[in-house]
Amino acid sequence: MNGMTNVFRNLLYALLFGFASCTSNDRLTPFPGTDYFPLQIGHSSEFDLQRTVYSASELPEIKNYIIRHLIADSFKDLQDHWTYKIEYAVQNGQKSWKTDSFTTVRKTAAELLVQENGQTILTQIYPVSEGTSWNGNCYNSMGEVKFRYTRTGKSYQTKSGIFPKTITIVRQDDSTLLSRSKYIEVYAQNIGLVSVEKIFLQYCSTPDCRGKGIISSGWTERAVIKNFVK
Repeated sequence: MNGMTNVFRNLLYALLFGFASCTSNDRLTPFPGTDYFPLQIGHSSEFDLQRTVYSASELPEIKNYIIRHLIADSFKDLQDHWTYKIEYAVQNGQKSWKTDSFTTVRKTAAELLVQENGQTILTQIYPVSEGTSWNGNCYNSMGEVKFRYTRTGKSYQTKSGIFPKTITIVRQDDSTLLSRSKYIEVYAQNIGLVSVEKIFLQYCSTPDCRGKGIISSGWTERAVIKNFVK
């Protein structure tokens, strides 16, 4: 009887852990790759960000910003998991910081979960491995979106220097005659995010310009790290 009881208990544990996680693996010891998103209060990174907005009737509007990501606080959630609060700020003309928004991040041994626009996004899974893909929306009700790792362990250079070990996450990279969508992030070991590129464009679809890549609307955004404090 005890043997049968143990079988049922183990099965119950497996089901509970399966429903609690979108990935099949979780354990107390972190998998390799969790150091690509370090979580430590006081850790901050500053970025040069350029945003360009397009319309069919006007010239592109280009704006440049300096933004900061700061891990400001931590707390335990209702499930007793450590959750970290990230503060986003923009530098104004007087070089002082104005807080723009907040988000929260939770990292387990196998997953990194980030709140984005009120939705839980599975941003990274561990262990990190070239070509691995997963559903970034598996913790929310939005449609399935495949994220994937590429260029794992490769160096990446910016104006602020060379980062010897990075990973690239492709969230989206689609192109048609009528649109272009791209969302790619680069993370450096022990630093975190160092670059992000977003492109969401609509092309002219009338017979005289279809397929010529003439932008009718949309925007692009690129942020590259300029300095950081661990």
